[in-house]
Amino acid sequence: MNFRLDLNVIEATPSESRFALVLHNLSETNIQNWQLTFSASRYVLPTSVSHGTLKQIGSLCIFETGEPLNANDHLYLEFSHPTKPFSMHDEGIGDACLLITTEDGVKAVPVETTPINLGTQTPERLPLILPEPKAINLIPQPKALVVKQGQFALTDDIAIQSDSDISKPAARWLADEMSQHLRREVTIKQEGQIRLVQDRNLKPEHYRVSVTLQGVTISASNEAGFAHGVATVLQLLPTQASHRHYFDYALPCVEVEDHPRFGYRGMMLDCARHFHPVSRVKNLVNQLARFKFNHFHWHLTDDEGWRIQIDAYPELTEIGAWRGPFESIEPQYTSLSKIHGGFYTKDEIRDVIAFAAERGITVVPEIDIPGHCRAAIKSLPQLLVEDADTSAYRSIQNYNDNVLNPGLKGTYTFLETVLKEVCELFPAPYVHIGADEVPEGVWVDSPACQALMKTHGYKDFKDLQGHLLRHCEDFLSTKGKQMFGWEEAVFGDKVSKDTVIFSWLNEQSGVDCIRNGYNVVLQPGHETYLDMAQDYSACEPGTDWACKVPLEKAYHYEPFANSTVTTEEFGKVKGIQCALWCEMTNTQSRFEYMIFPRLLAIAEVCWSAKEQRDWADFQARLSGQLQYLDRLGINYRR
Repeated sequence: MNFRLDLNVIEATPSESRFALVLHNLSETNIQNWQLTFSASRYVLPTSVSHGTLKQIGSLCIFETGEPLNANDHLYLEFSHPTKPFSMHDEGIGDACLLITTEDGVKAVPVETTPINLGTQTPERLPLILPEPKAINLIPQPKALVVKQGQFALTDDIAIQSDSDISKPAARWLADEMSQHLRREVTIKQEGQIRLVQDRNLKPEHYRVSVTLQGVTISASNEAGFAHGVATVLQLLPTQASHRHYFDYALPCVEVEDHPRFGYRGMMLDCARHFHPVSRVKNLVNQLARFKFNHFHWHLTDDEGWRIQIDAYPELTEIGAWRGPFESIEPQYTSLSKIHGGFYTKDEIRDVIAFAAERGITVVPEIDIPGHCRAAIKSLPQLLVEDADTSAYRSIQNYNDNVLNPGLKGTYTFLETVLKEVCELFPAPYVHIGADEVPEGVWVDSPACQALMKTHGYKDFKDLQGHLLRHCEDFLSTKGKQMFGWEEAVFGDKVSKDTVIFSWLNEQSGVDCIRNGYNVVLQPGHETYLDMAQDYSACEPGTDWACKVPLEKAYHYEPFANSTVTTEEFGKVKGIQCALWCEMTNTQSRFEYMIFPRLLAIAEVCWSAKEQRDWADFQARLSGQLQYLDRLGINYRR
């Protein structure tokens, strides 16, 4: 490239760091009328910029001086971030671009970025060192496993028998997976050596797997139980052929009795910050099912992108699904010199839902409101913007125009219209409405909001937020849906105790919600966020705004281990969820690296009884599971 951008730490204190930014013109041409755009992971103090002007929109910084940048010369700029010191290379410049104006128009020119110079030494990256695999490597650890003598040979005539409609979805999944694994077609027939048998005496989600010399029996009472039984059988398949002939595979003879610890076992995927194609989503869902998760939480909307087709408002995907240097939504994070985006059509979403259902997974849609709504607001300003609102605020992601206005009639029209289509599209009995990170200062100078507060006697912005969320909860209830929300959904004390709260900031907030009468799903960032770095080296991919989350730390997460929670209070914990936020995840390789192998650790935390979890034993079983990931070519952290 003809341009390069370097970032160096020149001074750091516990609460503020100063940086030097150097832009090199490596070409033989002087440039006039230019702007430098670059993505920064944290807020730049406007008063700290040494010269020129710098404007920040989200992660996008726009800098200009009005001066030329001559050939083989450089620009030097200093600024400060009012946060803790950086410790990761990923906290540096994500991407950069020059916008150069000529008589032919504005041209976006990519700029090479180099790793940030942190000015300090950091530890070397530690490799993943595991013991030899066990003979049987089931993850999560089942409730009871008895290994018997012998093996059941998977001969060329192997077939699957499904004895009820309830077991047919899982049977189709098993047939598909075995066909791919054995590289020959495995079909469902009236009689087969692998039988799925309904046993009404088993509780929901419970299952039994019996492998004998003659065949395999999977027993369950409902669809979920059959899916879990199939997942166990799939993990019993050998990664490599056990005999000389490639097609001579066999299953070990075992008896498995199993059931989950928690009813809700989920993973959230952020598809708004970076768009993930349907194939990537379905591959993830397949892995979630294999490790016995039962909910896929789909984060479909945020400031940086709207990813779901809404028939009533085509602008949401025509405008809100795309960002770039010449789009209504400015570029963010990566790809600053070109367009990034995409959305899921309703048919594609139906396909994902059906694919997940066959594997025992419920797809939970999230429409994040009232904050994190910039893509929607930019798409529908005539409906969602109050011209007289002069409120000044800055969200945690550095936006000043990303919050819906509870005082506008258009806001309620928009929400009811969107939620109606979402309810019609998703069969799940619940909808997640976000509710997180609404900043201080919002709505203060909105005439519409001030009038609403006066009418209802509200005191602050949390009352307004609660007012809007309670409206959504009441509307969803008319559609037969239960509302889910992040822990901030309780602000203003307006939503009912029927709303399930997802606790993410820390466990204490979960305890507080439980003691206030709410059921909770625990998703603490310090243990379950897969966007956190997995190691303490500066070159490890990820971030650490919560903390580093190595594999061992993820595995040892135990809900309320350090809290005095009663048995009754613990009963209000409906489950555990991990999450991958994708501000920095924009490729298949990085996607897989951030998820694996920590997903397997969280799977065992969600499923296996506390007294059955053993770190040393898990490492050996993980060693065996990594052979399966190798077979698929998954880029896990090694």
